[in-house]
Amino acid sequence: MLKKYEAALTVLALLLIGSPLAFDLGALPIQSWDEARQAVNSLEMLRSGGQWLVTTFDHQPDLWNTKPPLLIWLQALSMSVLGPTEVAVRLPSLLASLGVVGLLYLAGRRVGRPGLGLLAGALLVTMPGYRGPHLARSGDYDALLCLWVLGQLLATFAYAETGRRRYLFLAAGAVGGAVLTKSVAGLLGLPSLVLYLLLQKKLGPTLRRPAFWGAAAVGLAGPVAYYLLRERALPGYLAAVWENELGGRYAHDLSYGPHPLLFHVANLVKYQCKAWLPLLPLAGFLVAAPPSAGRRLGALLGLFLVQWLAVITFSETKFEWYTGPMLPALALLLALGVGAAYTRVQSWLPARVQRAWWRPLLGAALAVGLVAIPLGRAFYWIKQERVGYQVWGSYRAYSAYVRAYQPAQKPAHVLAYYDDDYFGSLHFYQQTLGARGLHLRCCGPDSLPRQLAPGAQVLVCLPDLRQRLLQRYAVRLVNQRETCTLYEVTGPAVASQPAVK
Repeated sequence: MLKKYEAALTVLALLLIGSPLAFDLGALPIQSWDEARQAVNSLEMLRSGGQWLVTTFDHQPDLWNTKPPLLIWLQALSMSVLGPTEVAVRLPSLLASLGVVGLLYLAGRRVGRPGLGLLAGALLVTMPGYRGPHLARSGDYDALLCLWVLGQLLATFAYAETGRRRYLFLAAGAVGGAVLTKSVAGLLGLPSLVLYLLLQKKLGPTLRRPAFWGAAAVGLAGPVAYYLLRERALPGYLAAVWENELGGRYAHDLSYGPHPLLFHVANLVKYQCKAWLPLLPLAGFLVAAPPSAGRRLGALLGLFLVQWLAVITFSETKFEWYTGPMLPALALLLALGVGAAYTRVQSWLPARVQRAWWRPLLGAALAVGLVAIPLGRAFYWIKQERVGYQVWGSYRAYSAYVRAYQPAQKPAHVLAYYDDDYFGSLHFYQQTLGARGLHLRCCGPDSLPRQLAPGAQVLVCLPDLRQRLLQRYAVRLVNQRETCTLYEVTGPAVASQPAVK
């Protein structure tokens, strides 16, 4: 009976910890970079009638997004059940993020401290960087990559502790899943795993085990088969992968640089896990602790964090989400440090203090400070993100408008006058809003048609483009929402006509 009670409490705790990840998941429109790219890839794959190997964008083979299609397959499956919605696009990432929280709990159980596993999940979920762009709540590759990379770490640790070959296969499966998710990024943490096995004097015996080579073959079979089949279906794909993901991305800046060398360090300290980094010195108690499973796990996590950070630091291309796979490992290391510090301080206290009546109250206060209040703040900031979407600029302004717009007369044909030649999010809504009677087409800042017939509707959300439109056409106001305005063209501009605001 007691075990059932503890299991029920554990499930409730995990649901509470994971709840901010699911809160308001579909409230924000699809992000133009890079969530929309994956959303369009998935939708076109679902509607392709069986083309599940080559991803497309605008119904043409996509050689800009050259990642393997595991996430695309999952999103297409999600859309087949839920329809082409924001929630469907983000559901695979949400499930992966909840899986990370579950793995952190299992890691705590592995070292005999399940409470620390729960604490690690709470620390992770309340890190702004983990909830931010490209990660836990976004239809991008990185949430799924975090799950696979953490799986590699924990399976390797479990193998080193037990020697059981099933953990070799789990680790190899996690490597294969990571490669099928984000190509070479799924391999970046392997040097730290090899070094850990070497330090534990397990590397040589592992390499001599037939089970290791069998696991490696199983783990690599899927990625190798995919790359070969994709190249056969679309020659030139491997060259595009090399240019975009290997030598090109690492040796040349494909981001919005230039960035300083320590860009990722500054990002971690100032934004992604700012509130929890003061706990990092507590990990020093692990070093001074007696040999234990928790101390060995802390050593593996430390090796991984240093090695991953070194690799991405020296990459010329730098995006803030490149530190994403570090965050679960960092949360677990912080939780282990808190546990080690608590154990050490407890050993220093006299027996009468250890039995004092106020100690449970102190524990409850720590739980509130480390879990309850941060979770509450996480809900608050997610809600603020919903109402303050303009901070993302015109990308979200256009998408939020068209998603909420209900045509007065169906069908409605709207021209979106935009400030770029790439319309990722609007491209997704082009393909999904037709059923509601809203038909979109887009034009860039310098491609506004010279002759729009009276009655044509134009959506514009940027002041400079609005001015260009009014200089060319006489219009009437149809609808306005926040920064966006929908106009109906009534004819060519008349010099004496007052400007429409």
